Amino acid sequence: MAKPSDAATKLLFGTGVGLLLVAGFGLMEERMTIDEINIGWVFALVGLILLGLAQSLTKGNGPLSAVFPDETPSELAVRVKDDINTSIKDASVGSAWAVLEANILEDELSEEE
Repeated sequence: MAKPSDAATKLLFGTGVGLLLVAGFGLMEERMTIDEINIGWVFALVGLILLGLAQSLTKGNGPLSAVFPDETPSELAVRVKDDINTSIKDASVGSAWAVLEANILEDELSEEE
């Protein structure tokens, strides 16, 4: 199983290189020129940004490092297990409060009769 950061890095790198190729083909076919700025330069700019994000994700820092953690499968399993245990614990606390509230309402209704 690949790490989330490795998969995201490959995706960002491939997309960035593809966009730079699109810009290069635009220059070769003279659909965009170096002299004037047009929509074709957006491809080159976004391609460079994606390559920079891929590089920063490889180093383990940057804006996407929190979204795509660099953790081993065992660390991922431990984190997911802890998250599941926390959600189960929260659900059981919520149901305990509901049972307590129901008991109190029953006692109040029985006292009124």
